Amino acid sequence: MKNIYELEKRIKDIEKEIKKIERHDRITYELEQKLNKSIQLLIRIVEIDEKVDKNDLDYVLLKLNVDALKYHEVPILISRIQSIYSETGEHPTFIEFHHHVTDTLALTEEDKQDFSIVVTENLLKKFMGIEDNLFPVCEKILLTK
Repeated sequence: MKNIYELEKRIKDIEKEIKKIERHDRITYELEQKLNKSIQLLIRIVEIDEKVDKNDLDYVLLKLNVDALKYHEVPILISRIQSIYSETGEHPTFIEFHHHVTDTLALTEEDKQDFSIVVTENLLKKFMGIEDNLFPVCEKILLTK
């Protein structure tokens, strides 16, 4: 009986440690993503001499401290909308798309004030230039502006 109790206690201790490790892994991943985003932004500014302003998506994501796990959801959103457009020819309006982006990033009402429609416009333009217009829906969305 004593051995069973000790084993159960050890199992509970191990489960607690596993949860701590998972939490640390998540925090490490988020910090790594933020650091990568910061480095990419800095490289664009210094090496490419790119003009980055307050309407640049990467800058806004860092400024608003958006959850790093959300960074990859915007390209996924555009891919999903492109798939729907390819199948049905339907796409959201510019304003609807802007709301989809802010919802996808889980922005607060206060954060939405800093996430202007110009950020969304720049995002769509950026995706228009990817690999021989891989996302033609971006241009269609911009035309509804």
